[in-house]
Amino acid sequence: MNKGLVVAGALACVLAMPLAGCGSSSGSSASTSTSAASTSAATSSFDAVSFYQGQWRGSVEITGQTVYGTAGGNEQMLDVNLEADGTCTVKPLAAHADLLDDSGTWEGTADEVTLHLTKGDVTLKVVDKATLTGTASDFGITDFDTINFDFYG
Repeated sequence: MNKGLVVAGALACVLAMPLAGCGSSSGSSASTSTSAASTSAATSSFDAVSFYQGQWRGSVEITGQTVYGTAGGNEQMLDVNLEADGTCTVKPLAAHADLLDDSGTWEGTADEVTLHLTKGDVTLKVVDKATLTGTASDFGITDFDTINFDFYG
């Protein structure tokens, strides 16, 4: 009986060793991965050019009354072009030629894009990968609070 108990104990130890080794190395690996992820996140910087470069079309949300009731939509107002070299231009569409027409430089983070224009700085908040939002009056648009920018390419 003692011999059977010793064999069973030895067998249990032999079988437990690889599991303990896996658990230990997996735990060790997990903490190493976490450390590596934290380190890489801390050392890597956000690539604003690849995320924001291109044409962004700004529009305001409009509503009005028709014979059928309230109608709504978006009125396209202007384009903001963000170039890879850090320059930017703001160009109103033909129907809104009285709006801001300016140029300067830009910079971006994961949360916002800042336009450094000759008239002053304008900040656009990131909604998602294809949408930015800003204050309409910063672009010379009256009677609207917000202007939304959609990525056009």
